[in-house]
Amino acid sequence: MPKTSTTVAMDRAPRWFAKGTAREQSAEIIAASQADVSQPEPRMNQIVRRAHEIYETRGGSQGKALEDWLQAEREIDEAMG
Repeated sequence: MPKTSTTVAMDRAPRWFAKGTAREQSAEIIAASQADVSQPEPRMNQIVRRAHEIYETRGGSQGKALEDWLQAEREIDEAMG
């Protein structure tokens, strides 16, 4: 039997959408989000975020990106111990 547009759409649907009860789907979504939270944020992402915070603290003035980056690197590396 050929696939209908509905079955094709279900094949492309997110894994959690096509199966189980709402409770099972919610449990899968929560478990997936908790797995993401339990992973430490990569060092590079922390540096990027901190460098941007430093830039904003300085009022967003241009021309000091390298200094902001190096300061953020030092702070993150010290915090990581």
